[in-house]
Amino acid sequence: MKAYLFIVLLYLTSCSFEEKKSLDYELLSSNTERDYVDHLAFTGANYLSNDEIREVKLSIESKQFLDRVYERIVSNNELMFTNKFKPSFHIIRAQVPFIFSLPHSQFYLSSGLAEKYLKSEELFIAALAGEILKSDRNIYEKRIMIPLGFYSTEKMIQITRLKPETKYKLNEWTYVILKRAGHDPSAFLNWIQVQNRNALDFSLFLGDAFGISKEEHFFKNFMTKQGFAGVEKKVIEANSSKEFYKLLTNITSTKK
Repeated sequence: MKAYLFIVLLYLTSCSFEEKKSLDYELLSSNTERDYVDHLAFTGANYLSNDEIREVKLSIESKQFLDRVYERIVSNNELMFTNKFKPSFHIIRAQVPFIFSLPHSQFYLSSGLAEKYLKSEELFIAALAGEILKSDRNIYEKRIMIPLGFYSTEKMIQITRLKPETKYKLNEWTYVILKRAGHDPSAFLNWIQVQNRNALDFSLFLGDAFGISKEEHFFKNFMTKQGFAGVEKKVIEANSSKEFYKLLTNITSTKK
């Protein structure tokens, strides 16, 4: 615990005055028990072994793009990220939109989410950034888990879902890491708004579809405190890179 507190204190010295006033550092210093984290990480293999789960086979270029996205966020937030696991990305063939992470830098999202809702690179990175922070800092709610031998998508989303208060804090830190990595932090607001506008489609992912409106409200207030102008800024698809479009093509071209 002392080591984590020391990291937080170091990070405090590099934050702006406005960030110090509005951010909750307790989120960074509190970590889920190691035994539970390791057990949760292991469920990823059980999930992928489920006969109903089909993965998109990622090309070398797609893997390299995702690795670069991960590395840029981590390398520009070194005091925040302490784990050294090699990231693994899994695109699941499913039309239901979802994204979740597990400890040890494991990331999962549906092809339907990427195809229909994450058509701009900054929006895609914004959605992924929160999961990168969640995975690295082991920000998971401890739940009683009965060994089943296999896990469905619905079960994985349930066991990785956060309480609203924790989620609000995680959103604020996601804003910070995006900004420090040179990405547009307002894209994260767009990601929340995508869920809010399509709450019915995201009902499995959200659990409580009504809560996303409150989440948007809290995040807008946070952005205002940061002095961010143009809260309603829209992420433009045309600003995306060729590498990102190749990833989308990879996902759509491997449909069965």
